[in-house]
Amino acid sequence: MSLDFRPCDNARPKCMPCVKSGHACFIVSLGGTVPVSREYIYELERHVQGLQTEMTVVEGREVDLGHSHSTAPVTESPTPTRPGRDNQALEPSIAIQSNDVISSPSITEGVGISFMSLLFADARWRDQNLKLLQNLSQSSGILETSVQPNSLPPAEEALVVFNNYLNGAHVQNPFLLRRDVQRLYHSVFSTGQAVPSSQVPDHLTKHDAFRTFMILAVGSVMLYRSGVHKHHPYGYFLTALQYIDTNILSRGLDSIQDLLFVVRFGIYHHIGTSIWELTTLCMRMCIEQGLHKLPRPTMKRKITLLQEQLQRRIFWECYMISQYSSITLDRPAAIADRDIQVGLPADADDEEIDAAEASGSFSDLDSFCRATTRPTTTGNTEMTVFFYCLRLRKITSKIRSKFQQGSGSPSSVGHALAMDSITASGRIYADLEELLSELEEWRRSAPIFSNPQGLYHTQEWYDLLLMRERLLLVRKAIDLVPKRNNIPPGDLLLICLEYAVGTITKFCPLFEQGKITYTRSYFQMLFTAGLSVMLWVSVASNHDAETMAKAADAVKQSEKTLKQMGREMPDATPYVSVYEALRVHVLGKYNAASRTTQQTGGYLGQTQSQYHTSPGIDGMLHSQSIAGEYHSVEQNPSQFGNHWPPLLNDLGTHHQLDHESSTYASLLSRDLFGDNTFWNVEVGLGEYAYGDPMFLFSGVTDDNV
Repeated sequence: MSLDFRPCDNARPKCMPCVKSGHACFIVSLGGTVPVSREYIYELERHVQGLQTEMTVVEGREVDLGHSHSTAPVTESPTPTRPGRDNQALEPSIAIQSNDVISSPSITEGVGISFMSLLFADARWRDQNLKLLQNLSQSSGILETSVQPNSLPPAEEALVVFNNYLNGAHVQNPFLLRRDVQRLYHSVFSTGQAVPSSQVPDHLTKHDAFRTFMILAVGSVMLYRSGVHKHHPYGYFLTALQYIDTNILSRGLDSIQDLLFVVRFGIYHHIGTSIWELTTLCMRMCIEQGLHKLPRPTMKRKITLLQEQLQRRIFWECYMISQYSSITLDRPAAIADRDIQVGLPADADDEEIDAAEASGSFSDLDSFCRATTRPTTTGNTEMTVFFYCLRLRKITSKIRSKFQQGSGSPSSVGHALAMDSITASGRIYADLEELLSELEEWRRSAPIFSNPQGLYHTQEWYDLLLMRERLLLVRKAIDLVPKRNNIPPGDLLLICLEYAVGTITKFCPLFEQGKITYTRSYFQMLFTAGLSVMLWVSVASNHDAETMAKAADAVKQSEKTLKQMGREMPDATPYVSVYEALRVHVLGKYNAASRTTQQTGGYLGQTQSQYHTSPGIDGMLHSQSIAGEYHSVEQNPSQFGNHWPPLLNDLGTHHQLDHESSTYASLLSRDLFGDNTFWNVEVGLGEYAYGDPMFLFSGVTDDNV
């Protein structure tokens, strides 16, 4: 195993850093325990490709590449290559039907985090914090293991939970009809008596019991965490699992809805399977049922307008959540936008659609949508938030297509880099400016609710979504843009700083006020935002007092919130410890360098106001794309004299400030983790945010949750 922290090129059968160092090339398995040689993985990949080719020949038909890419990609054709990687093969895709997960840890360009490897380039810091870094792959205990299944709560308590579900999760994810949720409540709680979890009421089917407990599980998360509801949500989830039928995946539309329930709960609690895998499975089932296609003319009037509305709501819900998980983890999209033919749902309440059905004036839902127009600022419906979030996910999909390394599309950055590295920077800046403008327009069109019923109706949440997407976008651009001496352009770093600080300052107050709760996805967002800020502190060429003060405050504010999350999610502890060690190192070295510079009247003291206010983004991007200038710290070393930015001055050296020694010692004295092979930050965070992909949903039982 090599502990060379240069970016691993993921080459087969042995990565280049290991070839140069002469070490054996091992990675950690996705389970986080057993080291696996890259050569062994290479042989398995070749074997799988051979079996897939044989299968195609035996079946005597070509696989529909469009649909196979949309659901469960299979490597049928020669493996595509990544530009600039010596024709290195791309990682084989995940094939759900064979239960294979062929994906090994590596830092890949375009994910939006590989450039942060600069933070870990200090050899002295790595040596002192090696144990913290090694144990990012260690699986931690799960708090929910001590939770017992819940009985049904009293009717009045259940009513609060059901209403909270309708005013919360249902607003953003309306994959059930509101009336069905209300019907289920009255069916179960009409007697007002609690029913033991070991018994199924005579009038309640197992399927209704499953949905009842899943609504209680999802709807009680915020209530339980704020102390309003006394029963643990995971207890309801455990009880729901007792009512899972063996045919859970063979009930058509109902099956997709049931899986979406599990996905929604899995955002808040450990469920023993990957959300990305579940959403991919959901989309595959949608495609099998033809929900992505236009209905055949002969089938149009065999279902009501409301039934057609529900089908579209379910399909686009699967699309929305799968797009987010795919771009977060840099994994294949569940479906390509070009394969989607079906239109959007109607922006109307269910009762309005019922009235249209009764009038007999509309042949299908599309004709109803064309006849229904609403003002942009008023006339909100129960679908308004869903539409707004769906528009954001469509922009996310566009970000993915434009910044996907090696996608082969003429508009992709990977293709641009392969064709002409001279113009690659300009193309990236042009795409970045276009997508930032789309995000800004999206935010300006946000709905306004005079009487907000929950988080999803507030402007603060829309601001957070905007900042989060901006940060993801600019991080992807930084990953792919050509660099000087491995240092990203200074203007992009400054934009990244702005969005990272904005993400932190938007999220933390909402979290402290209890308006938003902890999830692994939010933890990942906050963690990478903090790293982005620390990277700017480490490599930026200018640190004016006001900007630096905001950056330092954001880093500390993020650490405080991450620690609060870590107390509730034990598997977050290794990341909190690494974050704290980086914060001590980066800010400590900056403060020491600043004091030295002030005493000597050096560069930092002479440039206090250069970045006092950041220029407009449009102008910044335009000037960079035209001139092609790189404002990195190594472009013009003479401008700094003898005062280099703090962390960069120490790359590859063993210099260490004395006052930090005690802090590092206290961090390393915490024997919280076992010793294991280092697993890079990108993969660790990706799996942490969305679960272990080794587990597939094939009949969840008490043994694997």
